[in-house]
Amino acid sequence: MIRYGFPIWFRVFSIGLSLLILGSSPQAFAQDDDASPAAATEEAAFEVPEEEKPFWESAQAFVDAYSARDAEAIGNLFTEDAEFFDELGVSTTGRDNIVARYQYAFESSPEAMIESIHIVGVRHLSDKMALEKGTVVASASADSPRFMAHYHAIHKLGEDGTWRIHILRNSPREDLGRGEQLAQLSWMLGDWINEDPETTVHTTCEWSEDGNFLLRRFNVMTRNGLQMNGVQRTGWDPIHKKLRTWTFDSEGGFFTGFWTKSDAGWILTSAGVTASGETVTSTATYQIIDSEMVVWQYNNLIIGDAVHGAGEPVTMVRSAPSPSLEEDSTGEE
Repeated sequence: MIRYGFPIWFRVFSIGLSLLILGSSPQAFAQDDDASPAAATEEAAFEVPEEEKPFWESAQAFVDAYSARDAEAIGNLFTEDAEFFDELGVSTTGRDNIVARYQYAFESSPEAMIESIHIVGVRHLSDKMALEKGTVVASASADSPRFMAHYHAIHKLGEDGTWRIHILRNSPREDLGRGEQLAQLSWMLGDWINEDPETTVHTTCEWSEDGNFLLRRFNVMTRNGLQMNGVQRTGWDPIHKKLRTWTFDSEGGFFTGFWTKSDAGWILTSAGVTASGETVTSTATYQIIDSEMVVWQYNNLIIGDAVHGAGEPVTMVRSAPSPSLEEDSTGEE
């Protein structure tokens, strides 16, 4: 017999499961830069210099075209006689051949994705030539580990006034570290609350001192006064190469789950055991509405022998900050 009943266990079971919508800006959910060493993986907002804007716009156009599997649009970013060197040093010459190569890549690796391109610097070699250096973060699929690659691109100014890639050279890919993988979930940092007429759940999250884990603490209070709390640790599993969560509650239950990125956000498949010995498995989906609100919903939930259908969406919102002592004493900011 589960002391708290199905609704409470469902909330505890799902409490630490995290998400990120594809394409959401990391800065939109960034917390204090001093929170952890891993916070350094998030880029501070800055203003692009006017002379570099054409190159940043070209980089974004490349990401958008890759996402749309539009080889022709990628080709339009290159000069007619451009040359492309892949990470193995294999060269492809001419815009038409570059288009054909990307078309083949899209057909042979339909789930490959480029998450972002970050320009490290641009140096003008002449009035019509410029050298761009940067990094690309990508993955073989939404469910694969992210990797990073450095690149060098020489741009040439065309007669139409458009900068296009004349030579592009990619360096061998590098696996991202555990902290950089985990930084995808840094939106969880801070205080959150979700409640309904029966229960209220408070969570707080912070980086571990070594920056290798996100640590969450939760407290569940029912309307009739029952209370449960627990802790959660989320990190990078180097064997399965997935983000993984471990949760332990004050009653003696424990759970673990793996995250899989989807087109809409994240899918979390989890399993565990309640304090009374009943097994629990679940599949849940998560979506970020904005920087202050998250909606999650389970699609399948099995507790013991009982199979539950899809649940109602549950909304989590950030807790309002506590007023300062000065505000409490003076009533003024």
